Amino acid sequence: MDGANPTQRPRVLALLPGVPLPANTGGALRALAMVRALDQAFDTTVLAWSRAGEDRHALDRMLEGRVHVVERMGPVDALFAEGMGFILGCPAGYCRYGWFPSVLKRLLETQDFDFIHFDHPHTALTWPQIKRLQPDARLVLDAHNVEAEIMERLADTAPRWQRKGLRWQAGRIHELERELARNVDLVLTCSDKDAGAFRDMGARRVRVVPNAIPPPEAPLVAQRHDVVFVGSLDWRPNADAAVVLAKEIWPRCRALLPGARLVIVGRNPPLHVQTLASHDVAIEGSVPSVRPYLDRAFATAVPLRAGSGTRIKILEAWAAGVPVIASRIAAEGLPCSDGKDLILAEEPSEFARALVRLWRDRQLADELVREGLRTVEPFTADKIAQAVARHYRELIEPESARPYSDAYAPAMAATP
Repeated sequence: MDGANPTQRPRVLALLPGVPLPANTGGALRALAMVRALDQAFDTTVLAWSRAGEDRHALDRMLEGRVHVVERMGPVDALFAEGMGFILGCPAGYCRYGWFPSVLKRLLETQDFDFIHFDHPHTALTWPQIKRLQPDARLVLDAHNVEAEIMERLADTAPRWQRKGLRWQAGRIHELERELARNVDLVLTCSDKDAGAFRDMGARRVRVVPNAIPPPEAPLVAQRHDVVFVGSLDWRPNADAAVVLAKEIWPRCRALLPGARLVIVGRNPPLHVQTLASHDVAIEGSVPSVRPYLDRAFATAVPLRAGSGTRIKILEAWAAGVPVIASRIAAEGLPCSDGKDLILAEEPSEFARALVRLWRDRQLADELVREGLRTVEPFTADKIAQAVARHYRELIEPESARPYSDAYAPAMAATP
């Protein structure tokens, strides 16, 4: 194994379930922020499972040639893997990551790494093999969500015939998350709520690293006429929220919002979401940036009924100066208060009333914008990068043996 390290900086191998460029989803935004944070402090190599439409070359340029790609399975192979996975008890969406790519084996056999960074539990299924090849490496899991909780919540709102299967998947995912929590050296989460869940699973060390967003800007709210929802539409909780918004919320208020449109933005909208389009409902697919859509919005509505982690879509809206109406599940884990930096709503009628209120009350909209901008201030990339580097160094420096502290990362501690 090559132990030479001319920079004397610790080495990180980051395993990603996809190339996070373009960074047009919440998961990609967090993964890219993590890679940038790691590369500022350490020598960082990336191994990513890639798919069409991702810009691996831009990421490779950013990391100066230290990006390695595993081609994702095609549809037929993926279907076979999922079928075999079901027989073996592997939940849907995980099985295609359960094999040990030759490029990963080669990296582990030819280089010494101080840290192995797993982005999502999916990429950590082969942790025992990795640990055998790199016994001294510290294992770090970046848990964007508590995945089992998402499945449980989906089961709560799914048609009756789907509930048993979803709850089975939730149980299997919980077992995987618990196994990882107990065997990695550090778990990073988006929120204190998720951190508590991983501690309950037996994690030895958990630290909160909030999601990072671009620098805040605030165009004039008075120039906006759209209601916008942003989220990857190939993720079931987002697709469900889009349907609720278009079928149950929008019909209750569209007549009271003259000239307004509902705009749903997100990659890979399934057919049942595409069919929601009408004269005043626009369904957008993958877009280079969501910012132009936010700049035309007088409000963003986030009626999520399932999810975990924290919603980057809310952070982005705050940073863009867009008033937010959200369900409690959508807002959980964020340092916010109903009526101060957002409006909480649960029932479709509550969302509709809040949209009409924001349309008519520009003073309220301006107040929500001001407070949202204040709330999002600590979530800057620089502050997050400092927290990531500190949490990693705790694992290899003598003071890492100090007793565990529940203190947030500075970004969270600074939030009022």
